[in-house]
Amino acid sequence: MGKGKNLSKRRYSLKKLSLELFVVFLGVTAGFILNNRRNQQQKKTLEHKYLSGFLQDVDKNIEELETTLNSDSLWLEHANPLLISLQEGSISIDSAESAMKMVISISSIDLHTSTYENISNSGNLNILSNFHLKSTIVDYHIAIKGIEFFDDTFYKYLTDFVLPFLLSEFNVLGGEFRGPEIIHSTRFSNIIAGYYSLIQQKISIYQKVLTESYLLRDELKKNIHTERK
Repeated sequence: MGKGKNLSKRRYSLKKLSLELFVVFLGVTAGFILNNRRNQQQKKTLEHKYLSGFLQDVDKNIEELETTLNSDSLWLEHANPLLISLQEGSISIDSAESAMKMVISISSIDLHTSTYENISNSGNLNILSNFHLKSTIVDYHIAIKGIEFFDDTFYKYLTDFVLPFLLSEFNVLGGEFRGPEIIHSTRFSNIIAGYYSLIQQKISIYQKVLTESYLLRDELKKNIHTERK
C-alpha cells in the first residue's frame, strides 16, 4: 500500500515537473518570438526611415541638378557665337569682354548625401532588405563622388589658368582688358576654349547623375509603397 502511494506521488511529481518545464518552455519560446518580432519591427521602422531620408535627398538633388543643367545649357547657348567668332579670328573687344565675364561666373552645386553618410557610418547599410535597391544606392553615391572629383578639377583649372590670366590681363571692376591685343592671343583663346570644353563635360556628367536620380527616386517610391501594404 505504501509503495503504491509513493509510486503515485512520483508520477504526480513527474507530471507536475513536466508541466512546469512545458510552461517554462512556452514562456521562453513566446518571449523569443515576441522579441524577434519586436526586433524585426524595429528594423522595418529604421529601414523605412532611411528610405524616406534617401528619397528626400534624391528629390533635393534632382532640383539642384535640373537648375544647374539649365543654367549651364544657357551658358553654352550664349557662348557658342562667341566661340565661333574666336575661332574665325573675328571676335570684337566687346564680345571678348562678354566672354571673360561669362568665364568668371561659375556655378557650384551641393548635392545631398547626409542619409547615405549616416547609414554608412553607423554600419546599418545591410538593414536595407532589397539587395538591388542597396546596390543602386551605393552606385548612385559613387556617381556623386564622380561629380565632386570633376568639380575639384574644374576649380583647379580656374585657379591655375583662369585666375592668373584674370589678375594680369583683365580689370574686373571696369569689366575691360588692360590692352585690346590680348584677345587675339593663344592664351586668351585657350582660356575660353578650355572653359567651354569643361562646361560641356560638366553637363554630360551632371545629366548622367540626373538620369540615375530619376531612376533611384522611382525605385525608392516603389519600395516605400510596398512597405506600406
